[in-house]
Parts: sequence; C-alpha cells; structure tokens
Amino acid sequence: MAKLTTFSIGGVHPDDSKIARGCAIEVLPLPSTVYISMAQHLGAPAKPVVAVGDKVKTGTVIAEPGGFISAFVHSSVSGTVKSIGPRKDIAGNPVTHVEITVEGDEWEESIDRSDTLVTAIPEDRAAILDRIKACGVVGLGGATFPTHVKLNPAPGSKAECLILNGAECEPYLTSDYRIMLERSREIVVGAAIMQAVLGGCRCVIGIEENKPEAIAAMDAAVLSLGYPGIEVLPLKKKYPQGGEKQLIDAVMHRQVGSGALPISVGAVVQNVATALAVYEAVQKNKPLITNTLTVTGDCLPVERQHNYLFRIGMPLSFIAEQAGGVPEAAAKLVSGGPMMGKAIANLDATTVKGSSSILYLSEAATKRGKESYCIRCGRCADACPMGLEPFLLRRLYVAGDLEGLEKEAVQDCIECGCCLYSCPAYIPLLDQIRMAKGQVMGVIRARAAAAKAAAEAAKAAKQ
Repeated sequence: MAKLTTFSIGGVHPDDSKIARGCAIEVLPLPSTVYISMAQHLGAPAKPVVAVGDKVKTGTVIAEPGGFISAFVHSSVSGTVKSIGPRKDIAGNPVTHVEITVEGDEWEESIDRSDTLVTAIPEDRAAILDRIKACGVVGLGGATFPTHVKLNPAPGSKAECLILNGAECEPYLTSDYRIMLERSREIVVGAAIMQAVLGGCRCVIGIEENKPEAIAAMDAAVLSLGYPGIEVLPLKKKYPQGGEKQLIDAVMHRQVGSGALPISVGAVVQNVATALAVYEAVQKNKPLITNTLTVTGDCLPVERQHNYLFRIGMPLSFIAEQAGGVPEAAAKLVSGGPMMGKAIANLDATTVKGSSSILYLSEAATKRGKESYCIRCGRCADACPMGLEPFLLRRLYVAGDLEGLEKEAVQDCIECGCCLYSCPAYIPLLDQIRMAKGQVMGVIRARAAAAKAAAEAAKAAKQ
C-alpha cells in the first residue's frame, strides 16, 4: 500500500471518537418559530429586506449582502415575519435576527425539490457564479467565506488545483462523513461545477484514512460520473489535516506564505458540504437553507447519537429536545469539535449556515490539569502545524510585546489547539495566544486604515 500523504509540519493525534458515524442522516421536523441570523457568514452582516408582517416562503430572500464580502440570506421556512431585531448568538452576543412564525412548508416555485440527479455542467461561468451568489452559498468548513468570491480569483491569479476537504479531522464530528456516504454523487457534480468555474483545473477530494467507507463511496461516484480531472486522495489521519494550509501542503506539497492566500500557490479549497450546496444552488436553484449537524458526545449513549438535516434558524434547544434532551452528565456544550469549536453559552441560540454539531462533553473530557511552570520541553512547537513557537508567543503576550508578537507571526496562528493539547504543564497557551492574536490583528488593521487614509489624503491634495 502506498504511503499516505499528510502535511509536513506539526500536528497531533487525538482519539477520533466518531461515535455517530453509523447514524444515517435524519430530517428534523419544523419548529414553531425560526430565528435567522444576519451574521452567519464571514464579512459584513446581511441587510434585511423584509418587514414585520410580511409573508415568506421557504427559499424567499429575506436579506441582501451588506458588502463585497457578504451573502444573501433566505427564509428556511414559510410563514410570517414576526420581528426583526437583536437576539443572542451561541456566544451570548447580540446579533440581528429575523423571527419567522412557521405556517406550513410552502417552497418557492423556482426550487427543484426532486431527487433527480442533474449532471450536465452549465457552460456560462458568470451565470454559475451569479446563481451561487444568489443562493447565499458560503464555505461550510468553518470560515463561512462567501463561495462566489472564493471561486472568482483576482486577475492574474490562476487556480491549478481545487481541493475538496473531506478530512473532517475534528474528533466526534460525522456530518461530512455521512453526506459523503449518502450524497456522494451530488458532491462530485458540485465539484465539477466549481472545477469548470475555475477553468478546468485538477480537482482532488482529500479524505482521511479513518473513513474507508467514504473513500470508497466518493471513488465510486467519481468513476460513475466520469468527469475528467477529479480524483479521491486518501490522507493520513492527523489533526488538523482539514486546515486549509495543511490540506494544500498534503495534496500539492506547497506551503502558503505568511499573510498569503491559497490562490498564491494555485490552490482553492472548499469543503465537501460546500460542494453539495453548490450542486443544489446551480442544478436545483435551492438556496443554502439546510445543512447537516451531528448531535454527539462522550456522555451520550450510542442510541442517542444523531446526524440531522436541519433548517437554518432552528433553536438549538429544539434540536436538543428532539435528540432526547441535554444529558445530565454534560459539563460543557460545544458548537463544532472539541479542538476548535465554541462553547455554547446559550441554548436558545439558533443554527446558522455553518453549524456542524451540538457536542456534549463530560466533566472528564473537559477538565484541565492544574497549570504548572513551563518546562521548556518544546512539545508545543513540535505540534504547531504553522511552525510557530507557542511558548515564545505566550511569553511575549505576558510581557505585552505586540511588536515582538507580530515579528514572530502570531497572526498566522490558526487556533487549532495543538499547543494546548500537547502541553504537559497544562498552560492555557491557546487562550493567551488567541488574545495576543486579536491585539496584533487590531494593530495591523489600524495601520492599514491609517495608510489608506493617508494615501487618499495625498491623492486629494494633488487634485
């Protein structure tokens, strides 16, 4: 057997804990009310285009992009707009939501709801991008970057390889795994659509070795559909294999430079769930109003593990109730995986486009050891997939040395948690580096804004 490929720097090997891998996707019933966030994509929040009292159908546009990096938002249900205003997200921050009272399930007539697989790839590149934009498709691998922007590189940039991320390297999560089993053909058509938009470049679907059934299903789909230039590449199981820069390293053996974008080395990375959303948008005219989410955790018995197809805007409390309620042994609730996910501070928060899990973790799984002194073992530096020195970044943060932090590239941290996972002294490295990164990024943004203002002032002075 050929040696499995992986990224070249750092990484760790947590137990994958894919307890819900055998649970087929179930369709959740509709709640009585949904609350749809205007800030569920990277960039500017969307601007509501509906008013209280308006009637909407499933798939109706309810908000338009608030800037170049932004996305359309659609109603995931049919009913009446009850309110528009702030509501707390999973972190407890107030975000504008559109509240809709559910009344039946009447879809926009333009949406093809049939199961018929549409395999012919449209030839009009601009029309494809417009459809992806109009349907509000964003990256579903975590960053939720608007997909139409990512698929349209700046002039002078050329995509050599489209990489589909099927690694799903975070422990516990199985939603991508299930769609690769159950929707493999649609994912491949979505890949072919994106491949065509990017000029017919090579396409590689990277899947970790601990998902042999998904590798086989995607291989079979690629073979049966026969699109040229698409292949499935098994990857070594290593976290964070699904990180954008790590995946590029594993597949193309190229490293993206500090502050650079993947397109600088000829790569465009999309998640397998994004490929499915692109298929539904382009071939079915279906907006991004559904996604797949795993309900899992170490304190849940196997029979209470689930993979659900959910509508955007469903309260997390509703989903938890459908899955049998919050287990008594749950010490922490997380949205996402245990390595990079966010603690759920508010179960009344609702699902967004990028929601991937409700993870219940026991006290044993969340308890940290008592912090002690750094023993200078270097394990955090060995584990860092970005080649940083977390122990040094922490020291600079404690000293308040923002210049030193920027020089040591704290802004390149991908917040994967490998340093924290590997530290034998239980030092909260990730927490402190995350705060340091926020401070440095603030300085960088302020500097860029000042430079832009100075350039505009100089230009105005010459006129």
